[in-house]
Amino acid sequence: MSRSRLDPERKKVSFSLAFSPNLITALENVRGAKSQSVFVEEWLRQNPLIAAELVTMNDAGFLPPIARYEQLMDLLLEFYSPEDDEPPTIQTTLFIAQKVLLRNRAGRGQDIEEQISAAMKAFWLQERSLHRNRHARGESLEAVLPAINEYARYFYRIIFLEMAGGEHQQVQHRFRSLVHGCEAVYRERVKQR
Repeated sequence: MSRSRLDPERKKVSFSLAFSPNLITALENVRGAKSQSVFVEEWLRQNPLIAAELVTMNDAGFLPPIARYEQLMDLLLEFYSPEDDEPPTIQTTLFIAQKVLLRNRAGRGQDIEEQISAAMKAFWLQERSLHRNRHARGESLEAVLPAINEYARYFYRIIFLEMAGGEHQQVQHRFRSLVHGCEAVYRERVKQR
């Protein structure tokens, strides 16, 4: 079975769209500071027919980072409530977990999860002593400990192992995208209140 040939004018348009450096530059300009993944996720949400077509093709498709950011923020918001106008910010909370990962390059999964959890417990206690209940949620450390442990597990297994492929350099390289994605999710949560 032979493929149908495109007429010369259509072939010219098809070729120019596929290889146009101006198209790529325009996409980069529109995307701005968003990572490619976040941009594609937003685009797919605006064009659900494309996502539906991927489903009919049995394509597992693109698991959007924003969905992971939403889950990470849900876990964080169980024990900590960031404020946009005051430090510490979402970036600070994410940096705590990233710092543990980068310091423990030779560590194993359970050990690193426990270290992230210990660092987040120390952070929660610090916030509780400085600001009382304004940022630190929960009645006691014991009450929020399951949420802190789940946050640590999710950060290690999903953000580090799945999204960054277990590569420490990728965690550093993608940190800005992680922060922007989580901040966008938080802003949406605040709007919904």
